[in-house]
Amino acid sequence: MYFGAHVKASGGVWTAVERGEALGVKAIQFFAGSPRTWKPQLYREADAARFRESRAASTLRFAVIHTIYLINLATANEEFYEKSVVALVGAVTAAEQLGVEAIVTHIGSHQGAGFETGLARVREALKRALDEAGDSRVRVLLENTAGAGGTMGDTVAELGAMIDSVGGDERLGVCLDTAHLLESGHELRTAAGLDELLTSFDHAIGLGRLVMVHLNDSKTPLGSNRDRHENIGEGEIGREAMRLIVNHPAFTDIPGILEVPGYDGEGPDSANLDTLRELRGKET
Repeated sequence: MYFGAHVKASGGVWTAVERGEALGVKAIQFFAGSPRTWKPQLYREADAARFRESRAASTLRFAVIHTIYLINLATANEEFYEKSVVALVGAVTAAEQLGVEAIVTHIGSHQGAGFETGLARVREALKRALDEAGDSRVRVLLENTAGAGGTMGDTVAELGAMIDSVGGDERLGVCLDTAHLLESGHELRTAAGLDELLTSFDHAIGLGRLVMVHLNDSKTPLGSNRDRHENIGEGEIGREAMRLIVNHPAFTDIPGILEVPGYDGEGPDSANLDTLRELRGKET
């Protein structure tokens, strides 16, 4: 596993590369525009070109856009649903402009309607988004959830069902969030528990679709269904479990991206990365 961080892109999207380089990471994640507004971010060609040039001159191996928090691909509210699909397509378009490999998205909640009802909505949303993306090779990564409020994708079986619902399109992949896994009831703090989780993932989805990991400790305990990130080694997952995670063979040569609060409250920082590097022993 090689390490990355969620970074800010304020002051020009190319600054995301500069911030990643300053942290010494090999992967970056950033928002294309404000994560709390619907308006899709389209870049001026000069800005997109500057990002591509900065990226090419950097040591980064992977870059990903995180979609806005407002997206809900399972909602029955037609206005909200339409905005969600447009936002998803907009993120793919932005990624294509910048030449980044993927976008990662929260899927949303069925809001009490049940998983199968939500699945039908997600299927149509993903089909539309992939169709409208045309021949883009940008991958759309579905992120697992902590499991509160009817959210979709709190188990690997649910993630697999969503991918299967659109015929297993090769552009679909998965991002596993370690905090969300614990919070949704997956015991990943032992070697046996982690192996069991990854075996289930391979059977339901296939490890070839595991594109990235969000490396986060959790403020809340196993099965809490409450999404609260903590700095590495300071939460319910802990240092030794994180050591197992970053050294597991299933995660070889994929990015582990930090979304932790940071010790100064400003997000992923050098102290958290130093902890990961210590636990990893040797970074590739």
